[in-house]
Amino acid sequence: MLKEQVEALLQENIILKWAVGIQHERQKESEERNQELQHLKRMVTQYQKQLRTLEVEAHKPEIF
Repeated sequence: MLKEQVEALLQENIILKWAVGIQHERQKESEERNQELQHLKRMVTQYQKQLRTLEVEAHKPEIF
């Protein structure tokens, strides 16, 4: 009986370690996606500023 309990606990421990490994990978992937998202948001902001600058420049009267 004790042997069966130990074997069951060992099996459960293996399953839990496997599950924790999967969760760790998912967390890591989520953090990487979040970092990429933040980078892309900064790029969008930068491009919006560049676009506004170009629009202003395009509408300035030319002086010769």
